[in-house]
Amino acid sequence: MSEISASLSPEAHHAPVREIHPLGKVGRFVSAHRKAVVAVWLILTVLAAPLAVTLTGVLSGAGWDVTGSESDAVRNELRAQFPTFPAEAAMVVVQLDHPLADGDATYAAVISSLASVPGGSVMFDPLTLEDPSGFISADGQTVLVPVKLAGSEDADLPEAAGDLIAFVDDLAIPGATIAVTGEWPMWSDFNETNEAALHRAELLSGVPSLILLFLAFGSAMAAGLPLLLAVAGIAFGFGTLYLLGVTMPVSVWAMNFSMMIGLAVGIDYSLFIVSRYREERWQGRSSAEAIENALSTAGFAVLLSALSVIFSLAVVFIVPVNVFRSMAIGMILSVTAVAVASLTLLPAVLLLLGDRVLATRSGGQGEAPANAGASLRDRQINFAFRRPGLAVLAGALILGALLIPALGMRLGMPDARVVDEGHSSRDGYELLTAALGPGAAAPLYVTVDAAEAETVVKTARDVPDVLAVAVVTRPNDAGRVVIQVTPTEGVSSTATMELVAHLRAELAHDAPSALVGGPAGQQHDLTAVLTERAPWAVAIIMIGAFLMLLVIFRSVLIGVVSVALNLASVAAAFGFATIVFQHGYGTSLLHIESQGFVDAWAPIFFFALLFGLSMDYQLFLLAAIRERFQQGASTIEAARDGITRTAKPITNAAAIMIVVFIAFGVTGPIPPTELGITLAFAVLLDATLIRMILMPAILALLGERTWWLPRWLDDRLPEIEFKH
Repeated sequence: MSEISASLSPEAHHAPVREIHPLGKVGRFVSAHRKAVVAVWLILTVLAAPLAVTLTGVLSGAGWDVTGSESDAVRNELRAQFPTFPAEAAMVVVQLDHPLADGDATYAAVISSLASVPGGSVMFDPLTLEDPSGFISADGQTVLVPVKLAGSEDADLPEAAGDLIAFVDDLAIPGATIAVTGEWPMWSDFNETNEAALHRAELLSGVPSLILLFLAFGSAMAAGLPLLLAVAGIAFGFGTLYLLGVTMPVSVWAMNFSMMIGLAVGIDYSLFIVSRYREERWQGRSSAEAIENALSTAGFAVLLSALSVIFSLAVVFIVPVNVFRSMAIGMILSVTAVAVASLTLLPAVLLLLGDRVLATRSGGQGEAPANAGASLRDRQINFAFRRPGLAVLAGALILGALLIPALGMRLGMPDARVVDEGHSSRDGYELLTAALGPGAAAPLYVTVDAAEAETVVKTARDVPDVLAVAVVTRPNDAGRVVIQVTPTEGVSSTATMELVAHLRAELAHDAPSALVGGPAGQQHDLTAVLTERAPWAVAIIMIGAFLMLLVIFRSVLIGVVSVALNLASVAAAFGFATIVFQHGYGTSLLHIESQGFVDAWAPIFFFALLFGLSMDYQLFLLAAIRERFQQGASTIEAARDGITRTAKPITNAAAIMIVVFIAFGVTGPIPPTELGITLAFAVLLDATLIRMILMPAILALLGERTWWLPRWLDDRLPEIEFKH
C-alpha cells in the first residue's frame, strides 16, 4: 500500500524515474516467470544428459596437424598416394627372449595369431622384406609388425587401435613380450585414461567444493546451489559439444578442459551472485528487489567476466590446429552455458527457495558474526593501503622472482610417455626405443620425385643427428617415392627439431620437389606455428582487455594497471610451470615424470585462460569499487570499501577454483596435470598477492587519478552505471 501511495503523491510524480539496468530487467523477468525458467532448464538438462554422458564416443585424439603446413601436405600425400606404406599403422612390437632365427616357432605363432586381429589387418611380415632393417633390431630380438587400422576417419582410428590393444593383451605366447604402439594406439590409451581421470576428478573436487561452499555460506542449501548450477550448465555445454562432434572433428582434450573450466567458473559466478543476493536480503529488500540488484551488480560483473574469458579463448582460433580450436570451442561452450545458467536458472531457484538460502551456521538469517580480530586477508588489505609503496615493491619482487625461470622455458611436444607405464602404447614405445633407438619412434618421411631420390638420400646422410636413411617405397603413378629418415634422438628433442629445419633448408635447394613430414615434421611445424602465433594472441588479448576496461570503467589507468597486473600474474605462472614441469621440482608429488620441457601448446593456452580468469576477479572487484564511487565516495574510500566487500567472495571463489584445478591436475595424464596445477597456482597468486595487496596499493598511490580519462574520450565513451 505504501508503494502505491508513494506513486500517487505529487513528489513521486515529479521524481526522476530510475533507469533499470538491463540485467535488472532480466531479474524482473525471471522473478515473474521463475517456475517456467526452472522448467525450461530442467528440460534442456534432461535432453542434454544422454549426449553428455556419451560424449567420448564422438571425440578423437587427432587434429595436431598444422593446416596448410609441409607436414600436413606429406600426411595427406601419404594417405592418398601411398596407402600401403605404414606411415600411420599401429606397430605391434614383438620382443623375443632369443634372437630371431629361420623358422622361429615363437615368432611364427605371433604372426599366426595376428592374422585374425580385430580392428585392422597386418600390412606385411617384416621377414618378407628385402631390407627389414627398419623393422628388426640389430640383435634380432625385437620385430615391428605394422597393422593397418580399420576406419577412414580420425575418430574411428583410436577405437580400432583399442580393439587391437585388447586382442594383443590377451595373447599369451611363451617366449614373447608383445605390445602395441604408434600414434593411434597412444590416443586410444590416452582417451581411456583421460575418461577415468575425469571421473576421479569429479569425485575428488565435488566434496571439498561443497565443504568450502558450506563454510562460505553457512547454509547447506546455499552451498549446494553453485555446484548444482555449474553441473546443469556443463551438461548443456557437453550436449552441444556432442552435436558438434557429430559434424566435425573434436579433440578428446575438449572434454577435460571444458569440464574443468566450466566447473570452476560456474561455481565462481554462482558464488558471486548468491553472496550479493544474500547481502541485499539482509539489508531488508524483498526477494524480487534483491535479485534485481544482485544481477545489476554481481551479475553484470559475471557477464563481463564470461565475455572476457570467451574473448580470450576465441583468440586461440588464430592457431591453425584443429585440436586447439576444438578445445577452445569446448571451453567457450561451457563458460557460456554456466554464465547463462547463473543469470537465469540461479535467480529462479533462489526465488523459489525463499528465505531458506539466508540461514547461517549461527542458525539465524543474517551475516554470520565476524571472527574476533582481523583476518590475514584484512591485514593484507590494511597493509596495502597503509604502506602502498612498500606493498608494490614487495609484490614486484615476488613476481619478478617467479618470472625469472620462465626466461629459460623450453617448449616441446609429448610423445607416448604422455601415457602412464602399464598401458600398451607406452610399454610398446619403451620396447621399440630401447631396441631401435629413440629416433625410431620419430621418423621423418620425405616424399619426392623419384628422379631426385638419390639426392635426398645423399643430403640426408650428410645432415647431423641422422641415424639411417632409406627409400621405402616404389615410385607411385605420379613418379614419387617415400624416403624414411631416422633421427638419433626422440621426437621432442632439440636435436630432432633442428634436424627437420636443417634438412628442409638443404632440400629446398638440392631437391625442390621434396616435402619433409612424418611425426618429427609434425612436431616441428606445430611448435613453430605456436611460437609464431603466440605473440599475436597475447597482443590481441591484451588490447581487447584494455579496450573493454576503458569503456566499462572510463579510465585509462584502470585499463593499463589491470592489463599489467594480469600480464605479471601470467608470467609468474609461466615461471612456476617451468620450475615444476621442465626442471621436475615437485613432479614426484604429482606422480608424473618431468618431460624436460613445457608443452608447446601451453603458453598460448595458459595465457588465454589465465588472462581470462584473472579478469574474473578484477572485474568483480572493480565493479564494486566503481559502484561505491558512483554513489559519491572518494576513490580511496570506494577502493577500501569495494575491496573489503569483495575480499571474502573472491577468496572463497579462489579456494574452490583451486580445489577444482588441483583435482583435475592430480588425477589426469601430464597435459591436464600441467594445465590444472599451473592454473591452481595462478589463481592462488591472483586472489592473494594481486587482488589483496598490489591492486589496493596501486589504487592508494593513484588516488583520484585512478579515473583519469582524456577529454576527447570523455565525451565519446558511454557512462555505465553500477549503482542501483
